Formats: sequence, C-alpha cells, structure tokens
Amino acid sequence: MLQIVNGVATPTLVVIYFSENLNTSTPPGASTSPSNASNYTIQSAGGPLLNPASAVYDDSIQATFLQFGPNILQWGQELTITVNNVTDVNGTPIGNGGSNTVYARVGSHDRDGGSGGDGLSRRETKEVTESVEDAVAYPVLTEQVSFSPSSGGGAPTTGALTPVPAGAALATSAAKAVTDVLGWKANSSDPKGFIGALTQAFTLTEVEGHVEATWNPRTYAVQTDLGGGISGAQAVLYSRAKNALDQCLPLLNGLYPLDPDADPEYVKALREMATSQINAIVTELGTVGGPSVLRVNTYFGILLGTTQPITFSGPGATVPQFDPDQIQGTLGELRDTFGIYFQKASQNNPYSNSIQDEQNITNFRVISDYMTSLLQSWISNGQFFVLGTQNQPAFFGTQLVLISRQFSVIAETVNELRFALDSVFIGPSERQTLLLQLATNPAIFLEDMLQQVEAFVSDEGPGLLQNGGRISVTNNVLPVMKSFFGMVREARRPVNVRQLPDGYRTVRVQRAIDDLRDQISELINLVQPIGQQLPAAVQVPEPIQVLFVTPNNPVPSSTPVTLTIAGTGFEEGATCSLAGLPPQPKSGGSQGTPSPVTVRVSGPQFATENLLFAQVSIAGGTAGFVYPYTVIVNNPDGTSASLRAGLAVTP
Repeated sequence: MLQIVNGVATPTLVVIYFSENLNTSTPPGASTSPSNASNYTIQSAGGPLLNPASAVYDDSIQATFLQFGPNILQWGQELTITVNNVTDVNGTPIGNGGSNTVYARVGSHDRDGGSGGDGLSRRETKEVTESVEDAVAYPVLTEQVSFSPSSGGGAPTTGALTPVPAGAALATSAAKAVTDVLGWKANSSDPKGFIGALTQAFTLTEVEGHVEATWNPRTYAVQTDLGGGISGAQAVLYSRAKNALDQCLPLLNGLYPLDPDADPEYVKALREMATSQINAIVTELGTVGGPSVLRVNTYFGILLGTTQPITFSGPGATVPQFDPDQIQGTLGELRDTFGIYFQKASQNNPYSNSIQDEQNITNFRVISDYMTSLLQSWISNGQFFVLGTQNQPAFFGTQLVLISRQFSVIAETVNELRFALDSVFIGPSERQTLLLQLATNPAIFLEDMLQQVEAFVSDEGPGLLQNGGRISVTNNVLPVMKSFFGMVREARRPVNVRQLPDGYRTVRVQRAIDDLRDQISELINLVQPIGQQLPAAVQVPEPIQVLFVTPNNPVPSSTPVTLTIAGTGFEEGATCSLAGLPPQPKSGGSQGTPSPVTVRVSGPQFATENLLFAQVSIAGGTAGFVYPYTVIVNNPDGTSASLRAGLAVTP
C-alpha cells in the first residue's frame, strides 16, 4: 500500500519519502503526476498554506523534492505535509489504506516516529534494520581472491575452488617465464605478437661463422591483447629516453672528481643515485598504458632540481634550466661534489688543468644536456598522459592498453554481480527466467543482460578494435556501450522491481549493479577520444558527354522549341551551341539548292549533371531537305563534349 514513510525539511527544501515507487508515466503537469507541485500541501502550525516553487520526483530513492524560495521556511518551524492524487505504478492512489500525511520540523528529523538517541531518522533506522535483516537472512559466502591474469575478458569468477589439472603449475611457470623474458603478455592466439616480441627481445649477430643471440632485457610489455602498446607521443619519449640512457650511463660511470677534497663515500652515493633516477625515468616512460605523470615529474624534480610543479605545453609551461653549471638536484650535487663545473661566479674551474680534466667536465655537460632535453620533450608531450581529462586527444596504441584493462574489469564486475546474486539465492537458473521490465528499453532477462555485456567485452569488442580500428569505435563500440549503460542503469530499479525476489533489492546486489554501470561509463570515457567518423565518400565526377537530344528533329516554327539535352558531367553554368552541317536531301526529295535555316539557342538551363534544357528558335529552310546540327556543351571549367548530327531540322 502506498503511503508516506518520512519527511525531512530544511529552510529551502522539503523531502518526502514514499513506501512505493510513484507512477511517473503521466506528464509533469498532469493531476496525478508526482512532479506536479499542486499535489503537495505544506502548512505550518496554525499558519497559512506554503506553496512550493517546484516539485521533482526521484524514483531511485522513492522521494519527492519540494523547492521553496528564501525566507519561507524558518528553522524549528513545524510543518504538516499532505500528499494527494499521486498513485503507485499499479495505479493505486495514496491514502487508500495508507497514510498520506507526515509531520516534520525544519532543520531536524521527522516527528512521525521521531529520532532515537543516536540521531537516526525513521528512514535511516529502517535502512539499518533492513541491512541487519539481510545479513541474517542470507549467508555470507566466500570466494577465492587470487585473480589470475585475464586476457580480454577473463574467466568467470567462482566461489568454489577449481581443481588444478596436472601440469597447470608448470604451464603457469612457463607462461610467466615467457612474459618476463620477452616483456610480452603470453597469448596463444597471437603468433604475430610473439614473433614481434621475440625479435625485439633478442639481437642476433654473426660471429665467426655462427649466430649468437644477445638478450635485451625489457621492463615493459611490448603489446597487449588489443594490439596496443607504446606509440605516438610515448614512443617518441621512450625512444629519446632509451637513447639518452645508453649514452649517459657510460659517461656517468666514467666521471671522476676533480676536487681533491671530495669524499669517496659521497662520490659513490651520488653516482648511484643519479644512475638510479635516470633508470627510473626511462623505465616509467616505457610503461604500457602511459607513464605515471606524478612519478615522472617527481624523478625529474629530484634529478634536475625543478622545485616548481611541472606544467605542460602552453603559455605557462615549465621552462627547464639548460645551463649545466646552474642545474640543481642530484646532478647539481654531483657537479659540486666532484668539482666538475666549467665556471662558478664567473670564475674558471681551478681544478681543471688538463685536456683529460676538461673532457671530464664535458662528459658531465653531455649528461646534463641529455636530461634537460628529455625534460623538455616531457613538457611538450606530457599532456597526453594526464588521466581523467574529458575529450583529451589520445593516441590509439596507448589508449588501447587502457581499454584492454577496462574490458577485463567489466568482465570481472559482471561475475562479481553474479556472485552477489548467488549470495541472495538468485542462482543461474532463476536469472535466466528473471524478467526485468525496463523504463525506456525493451524488457530483458537478467542473465541475458549479463551475458550480452560479458560477451561484448570478452570477444566482440576487442575484435572490433583490432580489425576495425578507430572507425569501429564511433560506429560500433561506442553505441553498443551506451546502450549497455542505459540498460544496466535501468536494471537497478526496473519498473517491476516489487515483483522481483527480495534478494534483488538488497544493498549488496544494488551496489554490484551500480559498480557495473560505473565501469561501463568509464569504458565510454576511454573510447570516446579515439573515435573517428567514416570518411565521406569521394565523388569522382563523370566525364562530360552528350548522349542524346529530344526532340531531335524539330521543324521551323514561330515559337521556340524546348530541347532536352541528356548526358553526363554537366556543370552549373554550362553553355550550349549548335554547329551546322551540310544540308542533305530527303529520299525522293528536291535536288535543288536549299535555302538556309536560321537557328538561335538561348539558355541553357542547368537541371542536373545529366540534364540541360535549351530554347531554340528555328526559321527558314527548304522542304525536302534535312539540316543536321552538332550539339556542343561547354562546362565552366573548360571541358566540352559534342554530339555530331544530334539535331536534325526538318522543314
């Protein structure tokens, strides 16, 4: 039965909570609409009626929000709230056996039922009670939480321990070893990816008639399940960083202190610190899915002493210190401790005496230049790796890594929702028959909805991105994910929610549905920046050609004749002319000398690229003769076409 269960008031807002969902199918201004402000009567104790400015009903919490202007409701004012005309989803009006009145005090909890000593309102107490009842009514199930790596969609999560087949441990160890050695996520269905990873992981050189393989240790995976990896701006940065690392480490290891008072312990410590920080920057720039902006900024700040937060390209972008004698951080400390500066306070270095000493200073300046140049590249490209930015342009390869991860997250979330449903006794068989009546989407069985989402993120979606590229995002992936988002959002509180099992309305199930909706929303945010519309079809114009003229045998007349000229490639502004050919006698006609025919063309009028209309005035001529004309059409671009004897004047 429909009734009011609670009322809460503030100086500008009154919230009325109902026991059932209200019928929202009527227009907002209808007499039974929950959004019609005239259905709500608010009266202060012994005072006049107070009219709300607006009413908004939220079916997710079964509550109506009444908005009031300033200075209408006062703190501590007691209110009587009455609701009329509204009905539940089955058409039962309020007050039909239930209460349609509630009392509230502005700025405190409702009087109907009061508030306990712990400050809980009646509704809050009800929610706590329901949660306790759910915990007692349904068992607390446990499941294995050691998730195995998932490729694309992941295997379904189960609460029971799965028997481990013989040899599984060995297979897992072998897969891990391949991943560690090749820096590649093992995938038996991707032989091309394996060959590419193998090629990059080993360098083959021919030595004295035989081939030797040298392993190139990799700290990142070279590709993902969707074929994404390091590309675009990240590829530029990592290439420069790897080159800088290869050049700087030998120079750094070869530096020696010129200052005779340099402490050997400090010399060793600073060298190790600089090596570690350079390695950390290069490793982070090679991270699949994009480097961590915070981590890269932190290590550049430590290495080069950039005290201010690094800002990327734009008017306020960070300007690095390029002078090796002025940089700070670890390199600055190393320079000062080693005494390998070129000038200090406009004075030359007193410790530099030989060519070898100057070469030592030069090597430090080379290291400094590599690192400051790498910082400048990071400032120019770092904007592409800032997470959580809406509509930020993204490189396809880098973004595919994040999308691949999100596909796996959604697949796991679907199985977590199944697990939550299992825990409230809504099992696999019941899910296949549990019909959800959605508000704006067609009705669907619960398990069918879960299977559709899981199948798309596990198989169909990754396949589309691999084979269809950016175009598939806008024309397929994005529309499907948006439809899933709307479907899951409405599945939280379907129209027939009261006919569903009680376990469906429990907090654990509702939160699992919310989580699935949020993960789908995050995937939409990830794929939007890489979408691309289908390119417009390139229209290749047909060459100009005159095919026929109708009528093609006009007779002289005092009124102009309209000629229809058919062909291809006509352009707006085209002109038409007639070129006369020698008259020919008709069969059995006159054999004398024919008199001339006068032909004047006006127009033509452009209709389409295939049709022109022209007015032709014809006078004169001798009966028994045919006067042929070549029809010529000239386009504004200089192209032309003709039809010989396309017109024959017959007096």
